Amino acid sequence: MKIISLVNQKGGVAKTTTAMALADGFARRGKKVLLVDFDPQGHLTTSYGLEDENPDYPEALRLLGLDKGIEVKETVLSHNLSIITSDIGLEEANTRLAPKYGRERFLDRALRKYRDLYDYIIIDSNPSLSITTINVIVASDYILIPFKPEFNSFKGIDLLLDSVTEIQRDKPEIGVLGYVVTMADPRRRSTREAVEYVRSIAEERGGRVFHSEIRVGVAAADAPSYGKSILEYAPNSGVAADYEHLCDEILKTLEMEA
Repeated sequence: MKIISLVNQKGGVAKTTTAMALADGFARRGKKVLLVDFDPQGHLTTSYGLEDENPDYPEALRLLGLDKGIEVKETVLSHNLSIITSDIGLEEANTRLAPKYGRERFLDRALRKYRDLYDYIIIDSNPSLSITTINVIVASDYILIPFKPEFNSFKGIDLLLDSVTEIQRDKPEIGVLGYVVTMADPRRRSTREAVEYVRSIAEERGGRVFHSEIRVGVAAADAPSYGKSILEYAPNSGVAADYEHLCDEILKTLEMEA
């Protein structure tokens, strides 16, 4: 089993949309997948039309095991696909973990019990670098960085990679799987220049820019309103085709690295 976390300190880069599409795509390809919404905003949860039954004490907070004997409930979304939901109460984890020894490893320990139950765990993180985000990185086998091809997004990528590099000193097996171009408009010169710049970052600091670029599309923005991934909501759209190619590309990459 592999844990893939989607991380970017900058919001608005289609991180949640990408998490949903990958999870759905992997499940359709016969992989058993667990989604973990580890964002206090709960966008992944609400994008599936769900609400955590206890927003002050969501399943994602229970997952950390800060209160002994509390069971965590997974919600089945479809064949091969389940989710651990989140809500604003997860924000409390930053305060409760702060004084704990080994505070960055609570999620890592919590997810070990799922390793024999799923082929992939995909984590959607919050757009910041808080204690909860550090927990996500430490728990990961691979980091996947979605980015919108705009130059104001590069500083966030550099800061994120600095944090990953620091964490790798204690857990060197964490890898940067790569970078996913989202909301791309290939007609714009600035888009191509931005992608080439990120390629230079990847060459210098590790990972790859995946060939499958996700174009701008209205359907991707509309899909969460119907509680569906883009692959289910608009399977014949260009954006869905882009994500299908990305799923195949990522799975092929993971198989080659296995």
